[in-house]
Amino acid sequence: MILVRVENLWKIYRSGNDSVEALKGIDLSLKKGEFSLIMGASGSGKSTLLHILGTLDKPTDGKVFYKEKDLFSLSSDELAEFRNRNLGFVFQFHYLIMDLNLVENVMVPLLLSGEKDSVARGKAVEMLKKVGLGHRLSHRPFEISGGEQQRAAIARALVTSPELVLADEPTGNLDSKTSESVISLMLSLNRETGTTFLIATHNRELEKFADRIYLIKDGTIKI
Repeated sequence: MILVRVENLWKIYRSGNDSVEALKGIDLSLKKGEFSLIMGASGSGKSTLLHILGTLDKPTDGKVFYKEKDLFSLSSDELAEFRNRNLGFVFQFHYLIMDLNLVENVMVPLLLSGEKDSVARGKAVEMLKKVGLGHRLSHRPFEISGGEQQRAAIARALVTSPELVLADEPTGNLDSKTSESVISLMLSLNRETGTTFLIATHNRELEKFADRIYLIKDGTIKI
């Protein structure tokens, strides 16, 4: 089953008389349950593409379909609801809230979607245990390692049971051993839950994990 389909996607940034073509006629599709990579150097368009797929930015031209629904035909409120129900995000920086412990951090997207506090807390604890942080529940982000911070960020991304997780350089701030551990965790969660993953990276060591690899250079893409 095709989960996401992209047709002739363009993103052009304009400033006065100047313009930059960040994405140029991108076509791609993601199958449900795939573990896929977008690989390319810094500035190649990886992050721009992920932001558009996650509806955090809009394309200049082209279409993004999610289960045949044209995403950018939706209103801003409808897009916000779509993101909350269907997408999880993992970034290079974890963006955990330093004043909250790990359980409270992972609860946040559930509370935003209207879950009761007790239900959200139970789901957060369960997900943190699943990513190997059951012994860190009451710790705050500054009290744990970088690898553990990314595991907590992954737990937060998955706690709402999204169909698609978009990860932008999730191991960019980690050493090679910790990076492999984090990617192995994401792969095991993909296999266990059937969640579709699309990971933007320039790290060729991750190729061995992928079901599909897209190569992007100067805003154009190929399989």
